[in-house]
Amino acid sequence: MSRNVLIVSASMGAGHDGVAKELANRLEARGWNARRTDFLDALPFRIGPLIRWIYVMQLKVAPWSYEATYRLWFMLPFLCPPIVSLDSFLARRRIGRWVTEQDASVVVSTYPLASLVLGRMRQRGQLTVPAITFITDFGVHPLWVQSGVDLHLCVHPDSAAAAADRTGRPAAAPGPAVSDRFHATRGLRAPTRARFGLGPHDKVVLVVAGSWGVGDVEETFNVLAGSGRYVPVAVCGNNERLRRRLEATGQGVVLGWTDEMPALMAAADAIVQNAGGLTCMEAFAVGLPVVTFRPIPGHGRQNAEDMDRAGVSLSAADGDDLLDVLDRVTGLEGRRMAATARSLFVADAADDVERMAGIDVAPVPAMARAARPRPRRARLAGAAVGVAMAYTALTTGVSAATARGFGVQTTRRNSQLVYVAVRVTSRQLDDRKLPAELASLRATAVLDGLSARQDGDGVRNLLAAGVEVANGGWGGRDRVAVYRTSDDVVRSSRAIARITGAPVRTYVPSRRVDGFDLTTARLAHERIVLTEDVDPDGGHLLLRPGHIYEIDGRDLSGVDLDTELHRLAAALEAEHLEPAGLRSLT
Repeated sequence: MSRNVLIVSASMGAGHDGVAKELANRLEARGWNARRTDFLDALPFRIGPLIRWIYVMQLKVAPWSYEATYRLWFMLPFLCPPIVSLDSFLARRRIGRWVTEQDASVVVSTYPLASLVLGRMRQRGQLTVPAITFITDFGVHPLWVQSGVDLHLCVHPDSAAAAADRTGRPAAAPGPAVSDRFHATRGLRAPTRARFGLGPHDKVVLVVAGSWGVGDVEETFNVLAGSGRYVPVAVCGNNERLRRRLEATGQGVVLGWTDEMPALMAAADAIVQNAGGLTCMEAFAVGLPVVTFRPIPGHGRQNAEDMDRAGVSLSAADGDDLLDVLDRVTGLEGRRMAATARSLFVADAADDVERMAGIDVAPVPAMARAARPRPRRARLAGAAVGVAMAYTALTTGVSAATARGFGVQTTRRNSQLVYVAVRVTSRQLDDRKLPAELASLRATAVLDGLSARQDGDGVRNLLAAGVEVANGGWGGRDRVAVYRTSDDVVRSSRAIARITGAPVRTYVPSRRVDGFDLTTARLAHERIVLTEDVDPDGGHLLLRPGHIYEIDGRDLSGVDLDTELHRLAAALEAEHLEPAGLRSLT
């Protein structure tokens, strides 16, 4: 058996690479030859940098889109196999070449997509040495686990149980893999405080947001600085704009990228974070209480929930709650929580890697018949299916997610208002009574771009009556999703804005929303509002407070639309409800 190991991570923030580097260091100290590679380099056509860019943009520009896609795999698990097929088709050959070049006796992954490829390769007999996944998060996402992987290593026993349950394969919980520098911080507190101008009795809170400095870091910093009770020390990573903005406040301590995290953690009384990644594990090793505030979508929120459940962190709901939680964790409760967190370090993941390297592990029996190589035509067909399923995920899949409120505007809880929208066309804009009727209902007029362009005077009459105008899509023929989105979100809004003289900020679709709509609307600074139809053939309307209703007047005559407006007004009066336009949504 060779003492060579291949470790596949990804440059998607510092977490995956950090764990890979620590495992490599530990194994090399035992005489192993460890090679670390970046999974993104295994993808052809510069797909890797594109994936990284999309991920960063999601977190910075459209965090709701990351939340929707993250939760999508939980709601629609049947989409996972096609993604595995596409992922494997793109990366399998180069990863196989890395394994051969390294003469590896075991392969370790610290990145989900790499684990999917390794697991599929094991199932098909294309990888003949054991494959191990180190799950760096508390939360176990469906794309983190693969039944072909021989062993899943986790940071907590609950995470290991979830991985084993989803795969039917072995899982263990040796605990986090962090540098020994975080286990040996005794004596660093006083000199570090003195170096950064922090008093010995200051209550110091370390504020972190990963290597990219994403999330609501400014709010966290300002809440702490404005409290007079805590001194914030912000680590902004590579986000230079964030560092400059925080420095301009003249408060606390503001740092960019730094390798002094062990000393900073030793100097702090608590840490506030938003992702639940490697920095949390490092804080656990130091014994520093961890508080989650405004977690980033997706894995950030799931990690927060799972860490709170495990008793190793606490979450704060708002600014006032953050200060209350910090009061708790800087006392006895924080010491107890930190002790629970330090108890996670029960073993060394390098032991598991060495043990697996000495075992002749056969591929999953159920997949053994698939080990023979497939013809190129079959592989291309599989990739095509994967692309088709990815497109389906962005369209049908995301539609299912938005139906549950992901990425779209929602109403305030316990609202006593009924939000009213009326979809009209150029034909109905000619009705001189319509603006006054909509104004009396405080309703929003929903217009498509074609109708607005055909009757600009009618649109201006609505504005003169104080009626809000929202974008209802372009109104033309249906097209492929990405082009349809361009028409409905961008082209239509611009047509309406030319008439109103102001940007349109609300898009009320007349069809199901997909991932292209969510992304484009976010970039165009438009919110998407989904409505419930008012049945034109019904009798007495049963309206529920806090809901958004729409009268679709496109197929109604002027008289019929007038009837529907009066019927809605009567129902509101009978049920003692207040109407409001979409501009009232928060």
